[in-house]
Amino acid sequence: MDQPEAADVIDTVAGLDPATGVGALRRQRPEILRLSQTSHRAALLPADSGNLPRRERAALACRMARLLKDEVLAAHYAGLLEDEGADSSAAALIDPSVTTTADVRTTAILRHVDLLTLSPATATRGDIEKLMVVGLTDQDIVTLTGLIAFVNYQARMVAGLRMLKGD
Repeated sequence: MDQPEAADVIDTVAGLDPATGVGALRRQRPEILRLSQTSHRAALLPADSGNLPRRERAALACRMARLLKDEVLAAHYAGLLEDEGADSSAAALIDPSVTTTADVRTTAILRHVDLLTLSPATATRGDIEKLMVVGLTDQDIVTLTGLIAFVNYQARMVAGLRMLKGD
């Protein structure tokens, strides 16, 4: 019998054992596991982070996890933020109660992250234009949107797996 693949981020955050139960069930779809972990690396740990540094990505991911009330996932991203060298500016990014900062770029990003995490159906072209006004390029907006989409996918996947596991 083949050995199960090592635990990935979703397994770890959901508290799954890759060899048994729901963890073993996930291994029946190895391509989904591979793509999920590849997406995690691409969204959070790219070789070239462009205008959204890894530290900022990790802090925003932590914020999204907190918005979604998943403290285990938030702790994962807080650890990643620490690995990337958290600084004092990260506190505003990870705290969902902070909605404005002295930096207009950061405020626009926080607003967009919160909007797409909590009520994506209300997003409009005007919301994208607000990001452009503060200097985000098309590539930055695509990157930010991909990060938001991935973290929200990951949080929902973890929540579903926890339910299957009985947590």
